[in-house]
Amino acid sequence: MSVLLLVLLGAASSDVVCLDPGVCTPVTRLGREGRVEVVRHTERLPARVEPGVPFGAWMTWPKPPEAVRRRVEQGQPAELRAVIPAARLRLMVAPGLVTEGGEPGVLAFLSADPLGGGSEPLSLPESVAAAESLELLAPAQKSEVVRWRSAASSWQSRLASEWAAFTRSPRTTSVRAKLLDTLGAMPVPPRPEQLLTEGQRTELRRRGHALEGRILVEDLPGDVYRIRVEGVPLDQLVEEWNAGLHGLVGRLERVPRPGFQVRRGHRHDEVSFTLDVRSDVDETRVSQVARRLAEIPGLEMGGTELPPPGL
Repeated sequence: MSVLLLVLLGAASSDVVCLDPGVCTPVTRLGREGRVEVVRHTERLPARVEPGVPFGAWMTWPKPPEAVRRRVEQGQPAELRAVIPAARLRLMVAPGLVTEGGEPGVLAFLSADPLGGGSEPLSLPESVAAAESLELLAPAQKSEVVRWRSAASSWQSRLASEWAAFTRSPRTTSVRAKLLDTLGAMPVPPRPEQLLTEGQRTELRRRGHALEGRILVEDLPGDVYRIRVEGVPLDQLVEEWNAGLHGLVGRLERVPRPGFQVRRGHRHDEVSFTLDVRSDVDETRVSQVARRLAEIPGLEMGGTELPPPGL
């Protein structure tokens, strides 16, 4: 019924899908279903993959993780990489496309570079590894790192085993799906902004490690937008404001604004806050944001007036 509806919406047409130059495959476009386009794809897999020989082939991934499917629906490319002793694996997923079927899969290109193989364990984020080496982690944090390392080691072993099975029988749907599912289930390492405390992040910055925070902008109803500042060190906050970078000043009026500076001894301190900036009040947007910055301990106005953003 679904395919019939797609055919009624538009006649099927032959085309080519490319991810990188030279990484292309022919498809038949069947029509649109919501935010994605449905295609028919014929797999051309070899009977086996020769050990030590580079490999690359297009295939359908029947049940990708939700995060991958979401990127496909948003028209964004998705890519996964992994290293096992036999090869370096790379899986690229075509954006905006699903393959026909009762449960649509996604169209992916899997490649393997035997020269890139290795047995190194997965790495922690640099700041988490630094906190561990400097003995800054609390017992609960150490336990979380140990659990992740155990999960990562088990995942690498499973992936190596499933790649070996795939090389023997790449045309077997169940073998291929198992490999892709495992590749897509890499254990996510502890995120510094979640694992580490504010005090630990500040101490790491004092010791020369660069830990930036995030400044996000969200549209709200009624000509209002929200600025979310998440774990941003004061020197980064001042730099973005004074330089007129988009996160803080992109939607401000094109008028001069006050400059800020960090008080001595506070450059590595961090701040998090949420500010709703309104356009339907007497106070300008510049004043609303500048007033909030002036309330942050460790910041002060620098006595200079900055030119309008973008000039």
